[in-house]
Amino acid sequence: MFRKILGTAVLSTVLSLGIAEGNTISASLFSPLAPAGSSPIVIDLTGFSAGPHTALSASGYSISFDAVGIDQGLVQGADASHAVPVGGVNGGLAEYMTGGFGSSLSTNIGASGNYLSTGPGTITINFVLPQTSFALLWGSIDGGNLLQFNDASNFNVTGTAVQAAAAGFVGKGFQGPGGSAYVVVNTDTPFTTVMASSSVISFELVPIAASTTPFDSNNPEPAGFALMAGGILLLIAYRWRSTKCVS
Repeated sequence: MFRKILGTAVLSTVLSLGIAEGNTISASLFSPLAPAGSSPIVIDLTGFSAGPHTALSASGYSISFDAVGIDQGLVQGADASHAVPVGGVNGGLAEYMTGGFGSSLSTNIGASGNYLSTGPGTITINFVLPQTSFALLWGSIDGGNLLQFNDASNFNVTGTAVQAAAAGFVGKGFQGPGGSAYVVVNTDTPFTTVMASSSVISFELVPIAASTTPFDSNNPEPAGFALMAGGILLLIAYRWRSTKCVS
C-alpha cells in the first residue's frame, strides 16, 4: 500500500512539472509590476524627441509606427487626442512616471516622461531576441485598446481583459487615478513583436520592459529537470518491483 501511494505521489510530481503556466495577465493600479524573469530588456523612451514617427532603436529592441496620427506616436504631455498614463496617486492627485522603468513619480504633469500613443494606427515593438514576458503602464484603459503578440498562439490582450484584471478599476477611458494600470503579460511561447492598436481615439502606453521567464516547461531549468528525471526513475523502479512481486 505504501509503495502504491509513493508511486502515485511521484507521478503527480512528474505531471505537475510538465504543465505549462499558459498565457496570463496581471494588473495593478498603483504598484509597478516588473516582467517575469531576470535581466529584463528595459525600454526607456527618455532622450528620444517626441513627435517624429521614424523608427526608434536601442539595445535589444526597436519601435516602429504605422499610420499613426500627426499628433500621435512618441508623445509627451497631454492634448485632445491623448492623456498621460497615471502611475500612482498622492493625496488624491495623479502621479506620472518621469522616465523609464524604476523612474520617480511626480504630480507635475509637465515633468512626465515620454510615452506612446497609437491614434488610429499601430505601434510595434520589435525585440532582437525572443521574449515571454512583457510589462507596461497601460493608460486610460479602454475596451478598444489591443495588444497583439506574435507568439505561436498569436495571443491578444484587450483593454476589456485588463479592466477585469485590475482590482479597483474606475471606468473605461478614465484619465485620472484608477483608470490606468501596470500590466504584465506572460506567454507560454516566445514572441519577438508586440503590436499596439486601438479602435477608439487612442491607446496610451509606457512600455517598461520584457524578459524571458526563468522556467519554461518545454526547457526546464537544471534543478527542475533533475527532479523530473529522478521522479521518472523512481516511478519506473516502483512499477518494475510491483510487476516482479505480482509475478
